[in-house]
Amino acid sequence: CRQSACTLLGGETAEMPSMYADGEYDLAGFCVGIVDSPKIVDGSSISVGDVIIGLGSSGVHSNGYSLVRKLFDASGAKADDIMPGTDRTFADVLLAPTVIYAEQVKNILRDLTVKGMVHITGGGFYDNIPRVLPSNVTASIKFGSWERPAVFEWLKHQGYLSWPEMLQIFNCGIGYVMIADRATADEILPRLHAMNTPAWEIGTIARRKDDQEQVEISFD
Repeated sequence: CRQSACTLLGGETAEMPSMYADGEYDLAGFCVGIVDSPKIVDGSSISVGDVIIGLGSSGVHSNGYSLVRKLFDASGAKADDIMPGTDRTFADVLLAPTVIYAEQVKNILRDLTVKGMVHITGGGFYDNIPRVLPSNVTASIKFGSWERPAVFEWLKHQGYLSWPEMLQIFNCGIGYVMIADRATADEILPRLHAMNTPAWEIGTIARRKDDQEQVEISFD
């Protein structure tokens, strides 16, 4: 809340099987914001040729932990063991705090026009991105255009999962997406890099054909 300059007003319970012992409970917060009508970013102006920018995640963030715990338990690894592909322990990698993108968003919106934004949570590529897209366009995303933290390679291998299956469960290295026209995107990327935020051009907006999915990810 301090990072986002917001007030904690309430919360809801979350489903996390086998996480709690009898008598234990979880508190999960949410936030409510206010924005001037002309400044609302609702995706309605997204059009063919716009650029999709992905902001890097710090790891698993807050989705898929029921599966993470099962795979970790089945692997026989210990919390203090070094995760393959890293120089960090499993505990450090799996419990890395979720990135809060509030400062990056405020910095960009202060001077530049962003047409659409969305968090990438569990299944967020396929489920969340369409929420900001007009019905006549599709998001064409190139898998491999961003750096994937080693934790996702380990989870894929440990769970015998395909990358499409992984993208239905985890963020796979992209925690937030911005959509803007080409000229604006060319300004957004260096600004994010100057804020020490990993970011990549991960795709473009294309015209949608009949019955075409609103998110298409190429694995070539």
